Amino acid sequence: MLKLKLKSLIFILCVNLLFSQEVFSAKKDKQSLARINKEIENKRKATAKLEKEQKKLSEEIRQTQKKMVEIANNVKQYERKLSGFDKQLSDLQWKEFLLNKKIEGNNTELIKIIAVFENISQVPKGYLLISPARIDTVFQSSILLRSLADELTRSTRVYRQDLNDLIKTKDEITVAKTSIHTLTKKVRGEKNKIANLIKNKKSTQKKLTSKQEKNKREIKRLVAESKTIEEFIKKAEKLRKEREKKAKQTKIASTIVVRKASGTAPLPVSGNITTYFGEHTKKGITSKGIYIKPRANSQVISPSDSDVVFSGSFYGFKNLLILHSSDDYYIILGGMKEIFAEEGQNLLSGEPIGEMGDSELYIEIRDKETPINPLKYFKF
Repeated sequence: MLKLKLKSLIFILCVNLLFSQEVFSAKKDKQSLARINKEIENKRKATAKLEKEQKKLSEEIRQTQKKMVEIANNVKQYERKLSGFDKQLSDLQWKEFLLNKKIEGNNTELIKIIAVFENISQVPKGYLLISPARIDTVFQSSILLRSLADELTRSTRVYRQDLNDLIKTKDEITVAKTSIHTLTKKVRGEKNKIANLIKNKKSTQKKLTSKQEKNKREIKRLVAESKTIEEFIKKAEKLRKEREKKAKQTKIASTIVVRKASGTAPLPVSGNITTYFGEHTKKGITSKGIYIKPRANSQVISPSDSDVVFSGSFYGFKNLLILHSSDDYYIILGGMKEIFAEEGQNLLSGEPIGEMGDSELYIEIRDKETPINPLKYFKF
């Protein structure tokens, strides 16, 4: 009987223990679930906060780009005026040179005429009384003297007019130089603003883009594997399509709008075309693009909304920039002294991307790997 009660007691204790463990386990699971849910909620809030910050940073970059486009447009207008003043100054300096040469010639003529007058003044006062037989000669000399006097008057009048023109030209040269100095100062100030905005953009971009380094590594790999621009663009195009495919899979819409070249894009820099598409270069190679000679230190802008595919040294250019435009063309720019744009960046049309030295800018447009005449793409 005692054994039976003892067994019953043990059984009850075991049941209570098991029940307590289940209760404890359930309570523990409930606490774990609550903790996990809290972590999920915290991560959701953190993600939402991050997305909000990224959106804010993206908007900051966009506003910075708009300011850069606005200031770059001012610089472009100033540089266009500077080119006009450069031409005016060159013409005035040439005019000054010609006037100086002309005045030198007039000086020589005046000296000759004055010398003749000095010779005539040496004739004795009583010459006619002493030698009346020479009256005809003296009469002829007086006619010559009157002719010389008329020539002297005319030469003096021309000389005076040339001097007035020279003074006026020198004044105009001074005005032109002052205007160039003032505009150059304004350009320098605007470029300083752009430099600060570029610095701000880069700083904001670093906070925003985590994929940029990965993109740079991929681009470096493509450059290392490519021997020509055609080969590089072919591989870059393949890489871009892969990214587009991934973007569509994650429901991110592509920003590329396919259209044909319409000849409306602004030139990256103002200047004169020195080599046309299809012409032979100095090296005897058929040009796949055009060469433009701008004013020294001119800014270079993006001709369209674009993504920076490559920025650096490649294919014989110290500073080469390859853009993929929003209308699905590749724009190749070479010969800049300095490049502001970096791989992976998005650019607005008119945004400053670099600065020239005293060299020519090479511009090439490609439809995929095929070069097309830039005159069909840009507005001249």
